[in-house]
Amino acid sequence: MASLDLKRTPFIQDIRPGILEEGYFLLKKIHLNVGKKNKPFLRIILSDKTGHLPGVFFGSEKILTEIQESVTEGDIVKVSGLLEEYHDVMQVKLLKVTKEDKKKWELSRFWKRTPKDRRELLSEIKELINSIKHGGLKKLCRFFLSDKEFISLFLDAPASRFFHHAYIGGLLEHTLEVIKIASSFARVYPNADRDLLIAGAFLHDIGKVDEYQYLQYNIEHSSERRLKGHTLLGYERITPYLNKADLDEKTRIKIEHILISHQGKKNWGAISEPKFLEAFLIHAADYTDSSQFIFSEAKTKSIKTQNSRDPEKTDYITILDKEIYLG
Repeated sequence: MASLDLKRTPFIQDIRPGILEEGYFLLKKIHLNVGKKNKPFLRIILSDKTGHLPGVFFGSEKILTEIQESVTEGDIVKVSGLLEEYHDVMQVKLLKVTKEDKKKWELSRFWKRTPKDRRELLSEIKELINSIKHGGLKKLCRFFLSDKEFISLFLDAPASRFFHHAYIGGLLEHTLEVIKIASSFARVYPNADRDLLIAGAFLHDIGKVDEYQYLQYNIEHSSERRLKGHTLLGYERITPYLNKADLDEKTRIKIEHILISHQGKKNWGAISEPKFLEAFLIHAADYTDSSQFIFSEAKTKSIKTQNSRDPEKTDYITILDKEIYLG
């Protein structure tokens, strides 16, 4: 990678409106859209370890087809174009997109990783699991913690593709935060079962280790994810251990329900909506952590770019379905 002039290859977090003479990014998504007057254009998402950059490419159908045939998702691409703000979001109006040789680049430029020590995060999770007093629930969790294949996946898995903790180690980081939030609920609400909260929080997103396939230069949904979703994948992964964990029938049913209801609402992906206190609190902890991440990231990006925008301006965040105050 030494042959490339890094001064001319900005990271996404550093770009500003104006001409982008040369940029190198990971091609996350490319698909053909139809705009006004039925004119086709390419909708593109570029990324590096600092974030994502939407792009558009306008041209004849022939040119658009040639680009689609020359590059594929997961490629490293060299681009040039005009950076502009569109509906308060930075995007690049592309003039050129060409495929690059991946061997010239180090993976670390394009894959963001948790800034935290993953072994320390795992150690904290183990410590919280060890504090569980219910023998069956502790045994169930330890089955996973002693599974080397699972731990290898767990240490690498992202918690999502784009919206929250969407980087290597993201699932590990998110899981620990959800466990901590759920555990704190037990201190506030005496009717909540702390053991069930900790175990359920640890297991709630366990299907995400199977949700993504880890391509060398991309994070993409696996075939199983497209057909099943991480909730069902988690239920399938935990079922063999439920028979070995010496759980009474009521506790087993509650753990199963936590897994299938943690997303809260059916239109958010839950198979069933929470029907008892601990299930609701784990959903609340999950939703709280993922949402705060989105708010925090928006605030961080605002601070980094406040010299070029109104620091009190609101952004519309699609997944939250609202504008947020950045002041």
